[in-house]
Amino acid sequence: MLICGGGGHPNLSSPRGFSPNFDIKPAFTMAEVLITIGIIGIVIAMTLPTLIQNYRNKVVETRLVYFYSVINQAIRISESVNGDKKYWFQNADNWNEDHTENGKLVWLETYLLPYLDGVTCRFTKEISATNPVCYFKAGGAFMSVNGGTGDVANNQDWLFWPGDPLKCWPVREGTSGVCVFAFYYSPNDKNDNNTTQFFEPWKVNWDGKVETLYRECRNSSLTYNRPCASIIEYYGWKIPKDYPYKVRY
Repeated sequence: MLICGGGGHPNLSSPRGFSPNFDIKPAFTMAEVLITIGIIGIVIAMTLPTLIQNYRNKVVETRLVYFYSVINQAIRISESVNGDKKYWFQNADNWNEDHTENGKLVWLETYLLPYLDGVTCRFTKEISATNPVCYFKAGGAFMSVNGGTGDVANNQDWLFWPGDPLKCWPVREGTSGVCVFAFYYSPNDKNDNNTTQFFEPWKVNWDGKVETLYRECRNSSLTYNRPCASIIEYYGWKIPKDYPYKVRY
């Protein structure tokens, strides 16, 4: 028979020979924690460059296709106001007979800038004292190699920077196809095979073979006319895994 006296509690003492062990070791030792952190650091070090490059690729892709779209849309709108684009160059020299900077800026202000939202053009002496560089508000810039005036035969090559042009100048091996890309514009229909009705990635007289674009993109003797942007356009404005360079902006 169980006898509980005086409102006391049952004996809850531990069985004879057993005592609670409060000296429990931590789940991880300091050495194990440091090893784990080291492994995580190695993984991050191995994957971070790829993540950064993927982000750069995405920015360059987005800005290339944006430039291609808005510049050609501006030409279409301007043509409805200023007439057939193949005549835009005809009297350009009369604005400034000695081909100095004012005439070149006037050409841009007449035919392109009114139809490009948020674009400003200015002379950047570190790049060119005679050819204005036009900057997009959202990032990126473009410039005519010959300033946008004069005979159309001398105004075919244009450059587009997806980032700050000052970080990617001069155009040379190591920058062309990396942080600056060549475009071509020749609306004059007398230019035979070199005719492009709108701004296009540079691929004049292309034979239609993608391997030709790769070969000429890698050609170190070319500067303003490397067809590297044409490779990206060929793949739907996506930088392919075998693209010759690591792009930046």
